[in-house]
Amino acid sequence: MGEDRRVRKTTTALKDAFREMARDTRYHDITVQALTKKADVNRKTFYLHYESIDDFANTFVDELADQLIKIVVVRPMNKTLSQPGIIFDKVFDFFEKSREFYTFMITSDEYSFLSRKVETKISAALAQAISESYRVSKADALISSSFMIRNTMMLFRLRFNADVTMSRDEFKDRIIRLDKSGLQTFINRNNSL
Repeated sequence: MGEDRRVRKTTTALKDAFREMARDTRYHDITVQALTKKADVNRKTFYLHYESIDDFANTFVDELADQLIKIVVVRPMNKTLSQPGIIFDKVFDFFEKSREFYTFMITSDEYSFLSRKVETKISAALAQAISESYRVSKADALISSSFMIRNTMMLFRLRFNADVTMSRDEFKDRIIRLDKSGLQTFINRNNSL
């Protein structure tokens, strides 16, 4: 039990230091030495848990993807997709409520590779849920889910980076229209399970 507490404390210190460094340091300039120094963690301790900075950064990918999957992948999908605004509201609220680093991660060009990993994980989980609710091929389920997740994340990037200015309702309308128009060729009420 004591060891678990130490591991959690170490992980928290490393994550806090990484979040802080990411704001003004290019990803490839963050070294294990700089990160552990900032976190006040021994480098050997870092290497007990992670192979590299990339391995450590993947903990953020897993954390964000897991939290978004809980929001986006609600079974049965045919009921969820019949009320498209429900998912939007939950995702929007997630990013609005003190998720500063996650918002930075999905909107930053420097960290976009992490965002793509998150998108891939969410798309796979959503594709599985779509396959369970609709009579579609695995390929069509993955295409549909990837389209929906990629477009939604892209629109979030545009809004959070202030490339487009619109109210939450206008933003929601655009996402729903885009996702619905793209998905309707693959998923319709006639092929719902």
